[in-house]
Amino acid sequence: EGALSLHFAPEDTRPIDLDSLNMTLWSTMGYLALAADELQKDRPELARQLSGLRQTIVDFRVNMLAPDPAIPKRLQQYQTALFDDIRGTFDALGTQDVSSRLRPEDLPPALRNQFIGVTGKCEVQVWPKADIWSHANQREFISELRQALDGSADRVTGTPVQLYEYTTLLKDSYQQAALYALIAIVVMVFLHFRSAVCVILSLLPVVIGATWTVGLMSMTGIQFNPANIMTLPLVIGIGVTNGIHILNRVAEEHKATILSKSTGKAVLVSGLTAITGFGSLSLGKHQGIRSLGIVMATGIAACMIAGLTFLPAVINVLGRMGWSLTKRRPGSGNAEPPPGLEEPR
Repeated sequence: EGALSLHFAPEDTRPIDLDSLNMTLWSTMGYLALAADELQKDRPELARQLSGLRQTIVDFRVNMLAPDPAIPKRLQQYQTALFDDIRGTFDALGTQDVSSRLRPEDLPPALRNQFIGVTGKCEVQVWPKADIWSHANQREFISELRQALDGSADRVTGTPVQLYEYTTLLKDSYQQAALYALIAIVVMVFLHFRSAVCVILSLLPVVIGATWTVGLMSMTGIQFNPANIMTLPLVIGIGVTNGIHILNRVAEEHKATILSKSTGKAVLVSGLTAITGFGSLSLGKHQGIRSLGIVMATGIAACMIAGLTFLPAVINVLGRMGWSLTKRRPGSGNAEPPPGLEEPR
């Protein structure tokens, strides 16, 4: 009674008949296609899986029918290994001691150590219904588990918890880095121009460019992720240089005609080279690297366009209102007024 009354036929050692196997696989492909069409409306996920299985069989047939004389031998070796594994599994089941219930001590050490700790407490695995790779689903799933455990929320662990905490910490860290970068830039720009108005003007291309970038991301369905969130401090640092170069030129010539000057051309060429460099990442196959390239190139382009068009227009308007920007030269003493806002003449 303790042994399984299951016997396998002797192994077929004849070479694999590729033509017969090919016809069997071809028929299976047809059945899978019909099943996927029937389930497309009611069970689209299962239909997608069946279509994927059919495509796998298609790829297998292409490789199987390749002009390689070693293919039948490799298939024969795979068949032998497969049936040897099946026989071994059933032999192990047939020799099991069924005189008593299965105890934790009877489990293999690798399996027992995975679910039972050194203190004897067991691990309970909970599988989510929704897609666990979505950040919103992760937050909802982990929140429900922690609420169910009340005061033992720190005992909830696993890949979803680790991934959620990691991405949250990474996002907060880059947001803090962007804030620290902005503060450092404001301080350095103020020390350079000694004017709060110049600080605001130098940051205008960044503010406008960032607004345009976020709007384009929303329109195209691109979201911030652990890969492209690092663009925040980078875009601020690269975008603010456009405003600084333009303000320096305005301080020298007291005119906001940037596009016709060498400064405008330099800002344009510098921006285009950065766009080309980061934009090349958008051609990659990795989803995170591709999104990083798209967001970075879009942010740099938006800041560059805002710096070459919007900022000179604002400076022209301020100039008509009596504002002018001058630059203190070394050794000039108080011969020239400090940069910043002057009284109308």
